[in-house]
Amino acid sequence: MALTAPINSRYKHHISFDNFSDGTTTTNNVVSYTLNVKHKGHHFKRQSRTFMVGIDENDYSDTALNWLLEELVDDGDEIVCVTVMDKDDDIVNNKNMARKEYQKAAKNLMSRIQQKSEIDQDRAIGITLEFAVGKLHSTILKMVCIVSYYDGLPLSKT
Repeated sequence: MALTAPINSRYKHHISFDNFSDGTTTTNNVVSYTLNVKHKGHHFKRQSRTFMVGIDENDYSDTALNWLLEELVDDGDEIVCVTVMDKDDDIVNNKNMARKEYQKAAKNLMSRIQQKSEIDQDRAIGITLEFAVGKLHSTILKMVCIVSYYDGLPLSKT
């Protein structure tokens, strides 16, 4: 697959998770909807790194993501984008909202992230989007532990 192919054909969707609609949580994961895509040429290597960035509707989120993509991310790296919604937000509490609504919002956000990743078309990266519910601080700490676990780093209890 050529790196210059259109975005839709450059990324392959991988396993996604959804425990958002039923609110089921465990000690090791949060209520979330997770999307996972990887460039078709992406190969995780020993030198590959994983970066995590918080995303919301504010301009500073776009600035942080752009800076991450322009300055830090190389071929083979992974990006974990986390959006944390408070359990009192409308998207979480609206029982009339169809399941497709939060999935559509997450997919639109993933599409935006993929478009931003096109700054350097000579790199193949993996992108994970966590559309999570909870308190910002504790959710981010749990996400760091999850990312550390999958990267083989030692976990600390928080």
